[in-house]
Amino acid sequence: MKYKNKIAMFIGPSSSGKDTFFKKTLSLYEVLAIVHLTTRPPRPGEINGREYYFITQEKMNFLDINEYLIERRDYTTIHGVWSYATSKATIDLEHFNYITPNTWVAYKQFLEIYPKECLVPIYFQLDAGIRLQRALDREKQSSKSDYAEMCRRFLADSQDFTEEMIALYKPIIVENNGSMDETMEQIGDIMIRKLGIFPKQNLN
Repeated sequence: MKYKNKIAMFIGPSSSGKDTFFKKTLSLYEVLAIVHLTTRPPRPGEINGREYYFITQEKMNFLDINEYLIERRDYTTIHGVWSYATSKATIDLEHFNYITPNTWVAYKQFLEIYPKECLVPIYFQLDAGIRLQRALDREKQSSKSDYAEMCRRFLADSQDFTEEMIALYKPIIVENNGSMDETMEQIGDIMIRKLGIFPKQNLN
């Protein structure tokens, strides 16, 4: 099936900036968010239905068995298994463009449902040392710092987000070693020139 619209997938390891720039892009451009499902508990400030739909492991398994999911990922954390997924019911490419922070595993599973021309992988690339420092800074600001889980994510992502994956999927690269304005300038160029997604008209 040929769709009129696209899904921009913001991909990168933890603390690469993909979640921050996903929220910023969502606020500035005429695009919708794909709200994913997860079985992990909400983090401070997260709201059900905004960042994620927070569901039980039992409900996740039910949706999976009955083929309501586009993709699913299960991670073994120090707190047990946390699952993330995308429901088919959350996407309508006939009428809307979407953005979503995601992973290469999810991108591969999306390719089994949607044609490649509908999916635009955008990879956030930055120096590993800068990424680690940003992860530490984020944990320091949290009311419930979890440094063990932060370290687990950092090491796991070093194995999951490799140069081989970039060579395989050929994403658009966003360099995020500089300021937020510099990174947003790159993202704005991608949104307008490559995706045809324009800024919201009611911005002041």
